[in-house]
Amino acid sequence: PIANGGSQSTERPAAQRTPGQHPLQGETAPDFSLERMNGETFRLSDHRGEIVVVNFWATWCPPCRKEIPGFIQLQKQFGTEGVTFIGISLDDTGFEAVRPYAENMDINYPLVVGGDRLARKYGGIRALPTSFVVGPEGTVQYARPGFLPEAELRRQLKPLLERVKTSS
Repeated sequence: PIANGGSQSTERPAAQRTPGQHPLQGETAPDFSLERMNGETFRLSDHRGEIVVVNFWATWCPPCRKEIPGFIQLQKQFGTEGVTFIGISLDDTGFEAVRPYAENMDINYPLVVGGDRLARKYGGIRALPTSFVVGPEGTVQYARPGFLPEAELRRQLKPLLERVKTSS
């Protein structure tokens, strides 16, 4: 039984949060709408039914730079199966810093520039990078401050990919 009398969602309810877990885990991911590097708008709520990896990063951050090749690989592998990465840069100079880096790295997923307000919505980003895996129902399934190895992210995506496959 769920202690808070909560949801019938198939995603983890907030009541199952363990100590040390991110406060957003099991909660609805805060929606946002930001301009992408290509001029289009990225709105998180437009991606319901998909798995979205929300990654706060910056071009000057060595662990951010280290995890991006794995994200590129996973986007390539699972993009057609309903996985979307969104890179939210917290670079002070915005696309001026992001564009040349993204082009050099050949980043294949949407990039936007965020700020303090969005970081606060996500519980305050205390470390870069910080990543959130948002399930198809729009709830945060996994949150990780710091470097996220490709193998660990793959492990987190696997059960969600199974659910997306069975529901389509």
